[in-house]
Amino acid sequence: MNKKSLLLISLVSWTLLFGVISNIARADITSWKWLGYAYNDTDSFHRATVYAYEEKSTAVLSVTVYNDYISGKPVNISALKVGLDWGKNYTSSMTSSDTPYVIPWHETRVIPIIFTVPNLTEVSNKAQYSYTLYLEHVNATTGPKKVTSLKEFGGTNFVVYSSDQVSAQETKQIVEEMLDTMSASDFNSTKAKTDWTKSENETFVAGMIYGQGDFAGAKNHYQTALSLINQAFAAEVAKGGGFDDAQVKVLEAQAKSLEATANYMNGLSNMWVLIGVAAVLFSIGYIIRGLAALRKPVMTTT
Repeated sequence: MNKKSLLLISLVSWTLLFGVISNIARADITSWKWLGYAYNDTDSFHRATVYAYEEKSTAVLSVTVYNDYISGKPVNISALKVGLDWGKNYTSSMTSSDTPYVIPWHETRVIPIIFTVPNLTEVSNKAQYSYTLYLEHVNATTGPKKVTSLKEFGGTNFVVYSSDQVSAQETKQIVEEMLDTMSASDFNSTKAKTDWTKSENETFVAGMIYGQGDFAGAKNHYQTALSLINQAFAAEVAKGGGFDDAQVKVLEAQAKSLEATANYMNGLSNMWVLIGVAAVLFSIGYIIRGLAALRKPVMTTT
């Protein structure tokens, strides 16, 4: 048999094989997204961007599934589940072998997986956990069923937080945003300058010890930093310190940002941090409302 004949046979074989593969039922997970987390950003202890949930909270994994089955054929999702490498699997309540979730051909559906995060007696708040998504579908919706496909997708950087970690990260975001907006040189009052500098020092210490795993200590230092920021604003107002137009605009924008943060945290029922946010907002509001008086030339104060 010559080389041309062998090549032709190989091409025909691959064509037939591809045709068989293309006719296998399949549904693809096109994306997934964690919802309701306590924190999603860089964690200095884990040295990674994490999806963090407080222990005993509710986690939601929103999974997008697309049906690219044979033309015109639906897929019957019998199981969509996520397995965390702490040894447990969690299945979407919308899927089951008895009543598969049907997705018509060339259509997309979003299927949630909802579960309760274990407490810290079962898992560690100093570990990063990987997870695997499993998508299974069957050949029918009634009568005897046979699994026709099982696919796996993976992810990483799921972490469980203690309440101290949640508090530390939430306060950190507020404090660092404020410190990034202004500096001690923006104040006229000596006490305000001193309090602002102290808040910067507290924030530095908080970040350092958080990275070492002292989450309770970090929380306390971040809360102290927020309190000092509030005191700086109050001292500036009490001493008649002034802010120019540009600074006031920054403060107004900052107030709106903090209000949004407060509303979000209120939804999570973290009332302790709202006290600090409210104090900052009050101080900013006081400054803005007294703008006419604050803009007048002031004597150097001590």
